[in-house]
Amino acid sequence: MSYTVTNKNTTPAHPANSLAAEWNVRAGEVLAGKQSNFRRGPVGDALISDYAEGFRVFDVDGRDYIDFVLGMGPAIWGYSNKEYEQSVIEQMSRQFSAASSVMHTTQEIMLAEKIVEHVPCAELVRFGLSGSEVDQLAMRLARGYTGKRYILRCEGHYHGWLDNVFDGAKQADALSNPYPVKSDTVGEGIAPNALSDTMMVRWGDLDALEVIFQDHADDIAMIMMEAALCNNGCCLPRPGYLQGVRSLCDRYGVLLCFDEVITGFRMHIGGAQAIYNVTPDLAVFGKALAGGMPLAALAGKKDIMLKLKKNEVLGGGTFNSFPLAMASGLVSMDLLERDNFAYYRKTDEVQNKIRQGLIGAANNYGFKLMVQGPTGFLHFAFLDKELAHAPHELEGSDLRTAQKFRTLLQENGVITGGGFRMVISGAMQMTDVEEAVNRIEKSFAQLAEGQSQ
Repeated sequence: MSYTVTNKNTTPAHPANSLAAEWNVRAGEVLAGKQSNFRRGPVGDALISDYAEGFRVFDVDGRDYIDFVLGMGPAIWGYSNKEYEQSVIEQMSRQFSAASSVMHTTQEIMLAEKIVEHVPCAELVRFGLSGSEVDQLAMRLARGYTGKRYILRCEGHYHGWLDNVFDGAKQADALSNPYPVKSDTVGEGIAPNALSDTMMVRWGDLDALEVIFQDHADDIAMIMMEAALCNNGCCLPRPGYLQGVRSLCDRYGVLLCFDEVITGFRMHIGGAQAIYNVTPDLAVFGKALAGGMPLAALAGKKDIMLKLKKNEVLGGGTFNSFPLAMASGLVSMDLLERDNFAYYRKTDEVQNKIRQGLIGAANNYGFKLMVQGPTGFLHFAFLDKELAHAPHELEGSDLRTAQKFRTLLQENGVITGGGFRMVISGAMQMTDVEEAVNRIEKSFAQLAEGQSQ
């Protein structure tokens, strides 16, 4: 997992007439949003990337940025892992496309075997391209298998950008359907009846969940949740909560699905379900699965997944199981397994140093900072609290100061993800980690100076 970095220029100041400014003008004329996405980034123009090496991105002006976004999760090996790169190059020469519905590639079979080997719920696997689409497949499969209408979701959890899952806030009448979508939280254009087949419950509240099951279990096909809430505050489940959900699902005949698009293969080779020792009926994986290539997977119990295998529930896609992603998924699995899963121990080491750097620098300059998250993901909040187990427990967080800090981090050469998150990789070199901590310290100094003026 070695790489080398050619450090072009670490000067933090933007040149007066930068190439980045010119490129941003051109981007504004032809592109509808930063990186064709919707998440708000730091204040100001977009970073204009020229190339990346190791865990640093270099912009068109030669400035380097230590990357704690990593594609919002997929690029766990950084940008210069030779073994990973070679696997993609070799597969490109061997076969880069596959005939849909006609063939398997050997890599597809071997990658599915790896998932079945490591993931507790995985007895059969279906591949797709993105977490958003495979989440939809999981919901369709649950309805097809159970013959029931509703999907129960959890407040603040993210299952993609499609209409029927794009809201994340529990409304006052969430125990009945439909409930209103607010355009100020999800944007305009959501189909009027998009939520007519969903319900929502507050995550972490077993009593509320049992009330919904008592009243509606005969109509609820599945409850879907992130096993650790990485999309909203990186909240860890309360002790015993996931076990309680599993028990209630068994009692009331409701399927349980973990959305492990973020946690899968990042927290543990078996996903969050292996960490928490709770086996769902279905699980969705993505991001880290292929180390940077677009790839997602639905894994689940055989009797449910047979609905897909028999084409009783349909879900397709021209690029499903495309060979480049299969090859990159296989090499990622090999790297994760190496040296008795050393990657995860190294990730914890890197994460602890970043966490200590954030909290130590905050304390040095008089800020209250909460930093939390599972292995591989961190969230920072300007909040006087040790831990938050659900999004509503983050109320009172100083979002304005957090946004200023995130902007200063980028100006000083540290890029972070949306929602004030940092993606952590065990493949990052300690020299990069130490430099990142120095830049974090500098950003806090500037934040304190700005508030004193």
